[in-house]
Amino acid sequence: MSSPPERPTSKPVILFSSGATSYELIRYLGARSNGEVLLARRRYADVVGGSVIIKRLREPSNAVERARLLEEFKLIIQLNHPCIAQMFLVRMHEGSPYVVMEHVEGISLEALLNFTAMRAQPMSEEFSAYVVGEVADALHYAHTQRDAQGRPLGIIHRDVGPRNIRLGSHGRVKLTDFAVAYSKMEGRLATVGPLLKGDIAYSSPEYLMLQPLDARSDLFSLGVVLLELTTGKHLLDLPEVEQAMSMAGAPNATQAALQSEEQSWVPAPEMAMRMERFHPEHVARATQRLSAPMRAIVMRALQRDPAQRYQSGLEMRDDLWDFLGGFGRCYGSRAAAQEISQLRTEAIQHGGGAQLPETDDNLSRPPGLIPRKSHP
Repeated sequence: MSSPPERPTSKPVILFSSGATSYELIRYLGARSNGEVLLARRRYADVVGGSVIIKRLREPSNAVERARLLEEFKLIIQLNHPCIAQMFLVRMHEGSPYVVMEHVEGISLEALLNFTAMRAQPMSEEFSAYVVGEVADALHYAHTQRDAQGRPLGIIHRDVGPRNIRLGSHGRVKLTDFAVAYSKMEGRLATVGPLLKGDIAYSSPEYLMLQPLDARSDLFSLGVVLLELTTGKHLLDLPEVEQAMSMAGAPNATQAALQSEEQSWVPAPEMAMRMERFHPEHVARATQRLSAPMRAIVMRALQRDPAQRYQSGLEMRDDLWDFLGGFGRCYGSRAAAQEISQLRTEAIQHGGGAQLPETDDNLSRPPGLIPRKSHP
């Protein structure tokens, strides 16, 4: 990828234009596995519009890959759900695809989990059920989309994790970044290759074993998020998994071939070995302090066998909404915003008075926060 663009002081940097709309760079946010992320604003002639996120993706290797990529993005642009960050535009510019997405002002779950580490206390079960229930609803919507002929599109997000779940300033939940999504559109292969996309720390067992994927893979990833929110523990960092890894030998041939487009806290082969050693009884021990209903939800979401998990986002959402009291839920966006505010206050107190950022638009861990992983 090219180096981060410099913004001159004399005039704005226009990334590209589409019709009468130009996209002006505000700042470079950082790199992801498949491209660079930029914060930009729309300009209509001399009128300045709102801010957007622009992802500049790597140039496709051939014409077939380019056409398929653009076709898939055209499908994703049609997603219209209150808990999915909208994708507005896909444009090829100087050989690279540019994806223009909704900018969700607020904070990611990744940053919130860092704050809980500072506080040494996880989020409430109610907050966790609210956030994960909203994401489950969004995933069910995406998973059940069909094409014009009524055929299932088979969309799978493939990167459901804390960094791609954001809470707006008023506590509204948004699932972001379908840029590495997979679909079973005509011409697509149903298997995955050894180069893994997204944050593999939240991948399903079948993804790390290079098996065919379906919607239940996303629900496992969401279960890992739910476990971490409610207990402060990551599935593949549980003591039992660590103990099993201490006696592990070398990775097998399939595991050794794995690579990840994005750096995680351990390399892809070790992540696959950790997943191989995880068992549901480890989750049972990690969730002993949770209420019985929440514990049952986490346990079902994190079953190794997809047939024993939630079979749809709708099922998972309904259990989480029932936990909160059904459709007359008393915990919602306002309560979530209040809990986030309280978390900030307590994190500051435990952090010796260090100020915390209002947003995490730089995509990196804010200075002074405690990393959730201490592995090399």
